[in-house]
Amino acid sequence: MRSKPRGPRIKTNPVASRARVMALACALLSVPPACGAADAPQPIPFRNAVEMALQHSGVMGIAAINQWRAHQAYVELRANYIPQITVGSGLGYSYGFPLTLEGSAPSVVNFNSVQSLFNLSLRQYVKAAKIDWHATSLDTQDKRDSVILDTALTYAQLNQVAAKLRTLEQARTAAEKAEFVSQQRLKEGVDSQLEVTKSQLVTARIRLRIAEAQDQGDVLREHLAQLLGVPADSIATDPESMPEIPAISQDDDLPAQAVGNSLEVKLAEQKAASAQARASGEHKAAIMPTADVATQYAYLARYNNYDQYFLHYTANNFAGGLNIRFPIFNSVQKARAQEAEADAHLAEKQVELTKNRVRENTLKLQRSLRELAAARDVARLEWQVSQGEQEAVKARVQTGEANTRDQQNSELDTDDKRAAYLDAEFALSRAQLQLLRMTGELEKWALPTP
Repeated sequence: MRSKPRGPRIKTNPVASRARVMALACALLSVPPACGAADAPQPIPFRNAVEMALQHSGVMGIAAINQWRAHQAYVELRANYIPQITVGSGLGYSYGFPLTLEGSAPSVVNFNSVQSLFNLSLRQYVKAAKIDWHATSLDTQDKRDSVILDTALTYAQLNQVAAKLRTLEQARTAAEKAEFVSQQRLKEGVDSQLEVTKSQLVTARIRLRIAEAQDQGDVLREHLAQLLGVPADSIATDPESMPEIPAISQDDDLPAQAVGNSLEVKLAEQKAASAQARASGEHKAAIMPTADVATQYAYLARYNNYDQYFLHYTANNFAGGLNIRFPIFNSVQKARAQEAEADAHLAEKQVELTKNRVRENTLKLQRSLRELAAARDVARLEWQVSQGEQEAVKARVQTGEANTRDQQNSELDTDDKRAAYLDAEFALSRAQLQLLRMTGELEKWALPTP
């Protein structure tokens, strides 16, 4: 909404002033026209809704934080090859021979550095951390697909509920007319009280379905508002903006395609590779030598009695060299290596289980499309048949073979069949969208590249 240019300053009443203030606030905050009580909210195109959901999604934010955390874990391990430098002081009083304080001689100031030079196990740990870091990008993409699917299903179902409500409102009008006709026929002595009660029951059922659809619409609108980060009363959909769902053939090998494109499978494979690298690192830590480069400088004071107990005392002291360690026997490390090996085998088994589950779920969903499509076709044909019967009833009314109540009942049946068709159509669309996600084609459909 754009604010209009200001004209000459004139006196206005307080109500008009408040209205202009509200309009200006809406324009400055880029809020849809739902801010005004009289204006209807502007429809949000489907693509815009998906892009807004991806930008506002808290799930995506958590995935990004996890990816950053995994990267820092990789940097932490890799930093072992960079000198770790510390500067400190070990000031203290000495009586007699200068003893060490927590492993360091008392000194005015000291400087220490250490870095890994040769460590095959550390190299495997760094490799595992790097795999984990790259695996978080797969998790981020999986969360992205989840947000797109959630937004698409909510958007599509809001369209379906809106169309269903319009149909049910027509059905309620027809039911109320039929109920009125029954009451009039009762007064004329043509119908019994039972017929009136039946008409009232039909009207009550329609009202119940309307209430259920309204409640469902309110919940869906609130959920979509949370996804997009906008007020619920500003939510309006544009059914024409949703792209057509591509046809899915039963002859296509979708299970194999899903296994090849599944982010869940790829994530399981990355976890298996990471576990294998850690197991290799634990085994190398039990048998392979390691070498570190270490340096130390200390400025020693005479009041610690160094000149009395050491023949050649000097205040400045420096040492540097290699710290080489050869593992001879370490049963704790060997047990840790076996434990890591078991974790690696479990991760490999999990990969196979994940592939089988994805393959089975994809095939089940693919085959369910036939049943859902058949149910949709049945619902459409029943709707068309009811339309034909409605026209036939209208013709009989004109010839006197049917009354007004029969015509209203036929209209009611047509509206009811159309509502059932809308439900069947959405059930099929939902399965198709879920299948697009499993085969890795969802984002291409929702956000096609120009």
